[in-house]
Amino acid sequence: MIYKFLITLTILLSSLHFSQNVSKIEFHHSNDIILFKSVNIVFVPIQNNKKGKVRIKVKVDRDEEYFSRISKEKFTEIYNACLKIKYDTVAVKNNLIDGSYTNIELYDNLGNSKSYSASGLNKKSQNDDSQKDFWYVTKLIIKAAGLEMEDLIGYR
Repeated sequence: MIYKFLITLTILLSSLHFSQNVSKIEFHHSNDIILFKSVNIVFVPIQNNKKGKVRIKVKVDRDEEYFSRISKEKFTEIYNACLKIKYDTVAVKNNLIDGSYTNIELYDNLGNSKSYSASGLNKKSQNDDSQKDFWYVTKLIIKAAGLEMEDLIGYR
């Protein structure tokens, strides 16, 4: 009798673990020195969507806001790239004190979140071992949102 209970409990817990899905990815980029300038991008899978599309909300600065969609496959590629980021926090060496700040937050359907952040992201970041994974994810997100890396504040 106790074995049946343990087996049932194990199956329930494993099904909960495997039913964990990504519910949202948020991207935020800003610079404290330049007021009212920021880039915010939110990816949210559309519920009950036969085509498997993911909705993107893009807000640049205070005024510009638009919506777009990408495939579930592209969303999964971005999510998997996020999981490959080695360091939760990345700071670019030899950068100005008040450089840009970038944050990527992953949320699942169980309410858990994982955050990655970088300060002073620039073109040289793509070649630095500690920064290249974060830079690559940023590039995927920016491209999916229909922007260019140069649209990020302080990116040189």
